[in-house]
Amino acid sequence: MNFIVFGVVAPIAYFILRFLVKRLVMNFLQKLKRRTDIKNMTKCENCGIFISEEDIKFVDGRNICNKPECKNNV
Repeated sequence: MNFIVFGVVAPIAYFILRFLVKRLVMNFLQKLKRRTDIKNMTKCENCGIFISEEDIKFVDGRNICNKPECKNNV
C-alpha cells in the first residue's frame, strides 16, 4: 500500500500541482505586464545610458540616444 501511495500517487500529484502553480504564476505575470506601462529599454552605445526603445535611433548599426552630444559623436 505504501508503494502505491508514495511511488505512484505522490509523484503524479506533485507534477499536477507544479503544473497548475506554474500556469497560475505565468498568467499573473502576463496580466501584470499588460496592465502596466513597462517599456523595453536599450543602452545608448555612445554615452551608456539606458533609454526606452521609442527614444533611441539606429544610426550606422549603433543605438544612439537623442542627446546632442551623442548625435555629434556619430
